[in-house]
Amino acid sequence: MFSEQEAYERGEFARVECGEDFPGATFYRCVFTDCSFQARRLEECTFDDCTFVRCNLSLMEMAGAVFTGAKFADCKMLGLNWSGTGGFLSASYSGCIMENNVFADMNLSRIRFTSCLLANSTFSHTRLSHAVFDDCDLTQCCFHQADLSHADFRTSRNYYMNAETNTLKKTRFSLPEAVSLLANLDIVLE
Repeated sequence: MFSEQEAYERGEFARVECGEDFPGATFYRCVFTDCSFQARRLEECTFDDCTFVRCNLSLMEMAGAVFTGAKFADCKMLGLNWSGTGGFLSASYSGCIMENNVFADMNLSRIRFTSCLLANSTFSHTRLSHAVFDDCDLTQCCFHQADLSHADFRTSRNYYMNAETNTLKKTRFSLPEAVSLLANLDIVLE
């Protein structure tokens, strides 16, 4: 369907099953609906102001891929290593299943996750200042050496982060979930 090094502008793609890789392709203001990119290599691809709706992007490889202004809605995104995007990602996620994703050594300031399942995902050496985690399930998520300054976790659940190994300046939490922040202090709550 898509060709190597090809440019696509304002395309609307529905129910496309990508059976081959298409390195170096460029997409501008395209909409992908019910498409599958599962286990495809999107090496050096560019997605500028693109929208993905109910797409399967699981196990996709993104070495050198660029996502600017991308929107993901109700997508299945299992086992993705976003670090391959070169450290910068401008995107928003809504209603996505994002288990076992890796965000390492990245600038994700102001990123927004809404009603996403981020179970077993890792945020390591990542800047998440002013990020919003709205109604997200963060079960077994690992935050390590992350800058969470001004991030908002008030409506999310099942999170744990070590206040000694992450920056939590003016980070917003709500009770009772915020009690999990005490877990690493070796104290007894009664």
